[in-house]
Amino acid sequence: MSQRIYRKICAKRALCVPYEIGRWIYHKCTGWLPEKTAPWYRFDNNSFRTGNLLPHDPRWYRINRPLYRHEEIHYNLDYALSVPSAVRGIAFIFFMGIGDYLYTTPVWEVLKKRYPNVPFYAYVGAKFDRNNSPIVGKLIEENPHFEKVFYFNGTRHPLIWKNYDYEEAFQHIPAGFLAVPVYYEYSQRVTHRVVNLFETFGLELPEEVPTPVMYFPSNPAEIVANTLQQIRAKMSGKKGIVFLQLDSRSSNYTYPYMRELSEGLIKEGYLVLSVTKGGPTEDKNYVELDIKKFTINQTWHLLSLLKTEFALYVIAVNSVFWAASAGLHLPNLGLQHWIDKKVHNLWYPNIEVVTNHLYPFLPREKQLYAPVESYTKHNHKIVDYKPDWVLKWFCEKFDH
Repeated sequence: MSQRIYRKICAKRALCVPYEIGRWIYHKCTGWLPEKTAPWYRFDNNSFRTGNLLPHDPRWYRINRPLYRHEEIHYNLDYALSVPSAVRGIAFIFFMGIGDYLYTTPVWEVLKKRYPNVPFYAYVGAKFDRNNSPIVGKLIEENPHFEKVFYFNGTRHPLIWKNYDYEEAFQHIPAGFLAVPVYYEYSQRVTHRVVNLFETFGLELPEEVPTPVMYFPSNPAEIVANTLQQIRAKMSGKKGIVFLQLDSRSSNYTYPYMRELSEGLIKEGYLVLSVTKGGPTEDKNYVELDIKKFTINQTWHLLSLLKTEFALYVIAVNSVFWAASAGLHLPNLGLQHWIDKKVHNLWYPNIEVVTNHLYPFLPREKQLYAPVESYTKHNHKIVDYKPDWVLKWFCEKFDH
């Protein structure tokens, strides 16, 4: 089937779902279909990228569990770069959210040390959707391991969530650059996203899962410096600062008790700093960061500077700041607001997980089990933890 026809089918979920299910069943029953990924992106079939041989050569990549929603890929860049005159650089293709990108950051440092003379280009999805954020490109622009960053218009597959349309990216990747889409296998059998990504690139994993790496300028931006001064002026007599991030783009969720929780923390003697709206803005002990004025990296830079002067804690739903708090080495009361049996893929030891479901692959001592009376139903999938209970768990863990 041609790419054009396949795209038309997958543009409509009502057609795509039965087609992909039927294709999978046929593959499982007959074994006739070749062991390759769905043709949505076909990065392996662009011979104009690196010559006539390398893109089709299974020695530089292999795909396990093809046609599954969570297929798995492994690259052998050592082999790809050993082919004489074939590869002049690597074009890594990103179609992911900010938190997803943070989990990748330890890998680029290792790969650049391994291939110091190979240019790394980044191609980033330019549109917001449930999985993708173009802000990833702004973060990569500050990553010293990438020489250039470009943007492309990609489309999310409605069923096989990792199979994006990379066609526009392919059209602009320079000849001689190897096209390498970056994604994880996200399933219950994976121990951690970072572990999976190290395995994807054939890298030896350190004894402990490395935390995200962030890159800040030597001199803070003016808005960061000014906000730092404002917060310093408010800190007299305070126990510390609690940073709140209680909304999530991927789950379309905002915590409904922002005011009550913030006021409780303030009564306990903390300054509350938040990127989620809804707190008591009239209270001098509450500071709400305007995310239209701060870039995400400037927010992280501000927290990194505050940490050097004050006790700093995070309360966050499972979103960007789970990974960010680990990269900043901040204690985090993590609110797992929906049941996700793959949550161990995202967890770091700095996170105390509040949950109404016990997870077998998370350390039991890191799970704060929420009784039925401690939350209400937000919808059929998501729960809202009551603010007095969140305050109770926070004080038990951090308020010593």
